[in-house]
Amino acid sequence: MGLIYSDPTIAVVEDDEDIRGNVCSYLTQSGFRAWGAESAEDFYVHLLHEHADLVVIDIGLPGEDGLSLLTRLAGKGVPAVLMTARADVGSRIAGLDAGALQYFVKPVDMQELLAGIRSLLRSKELQGRRSDITAVVPWRLDDSACVLRAPNQKAVSLTTREMELLVCLMREPGAVLGKQELVRAVGDGEIDGDFHRIESALNRLRTKTLAATGIALPVRAVFGKGLVFVP
Repeated sequence: MGLIYSDPTIAVVEDDEDIRGNVCSYLTQSGFRAWGAESAEDFYVHLLHEHADLVVIDIGLPGEDGLSLLTRLAGKGVPAVLMTARADVGSRIAGLDAGALQYFVKPVDMQELLAGIRSLLRSKELQGRRSDITAVVPWRLDDSACVLRAPNQKAVSLTTREMELLVCLMREPGAVLGKQELVRAVGDGEIDGDFHRIESALNRLRTKTLAATGIALPVRAVFGKGLVFVP
């Protein structure tokens, strides 16, 4: 029996490298395209170059957890299932309430996971739907006015440090910038101390941006690596 999509792509967000690799390999052997991400932040970066028709998510991710990622995807109409070691009823209810279309408990039977994915892709609700969750009006910087403009065209006034930080991050959207590179661009002293000031400035900017525009600033902390602007 054929699938609805000619080239369905599944993203697997799982921090365990062996599990992630095994699931991706099995899905590939079963006729899907599959790619993996080790965290929610890594997933956002991959989305700049990849797409996903369905996302398999582990709850216990480093950084942003799986339920938070699931809620974001559900809000955008992107189908997702959970694959987790949490077998208790409370976790199942929380996962399904957050938007999971199915809930698989580790160790996952690969044939069951495959059957669940195929069922979801065949369902009438998802027929013809192709996720394009990065197609949005871009964020823009107005250097002369020291202003950040959100996709809804609302403006955020920036301090000099905030402007320097965003210029650095938005120069290459999707590129992860480490502590040293950010300190060189924004600070001029000892790495850890200056990066702490950068983090403080970013937290203030996130709060200010959300209040002024109603949209969260798309700057993510990539676990153990640095910061990335994900439009």
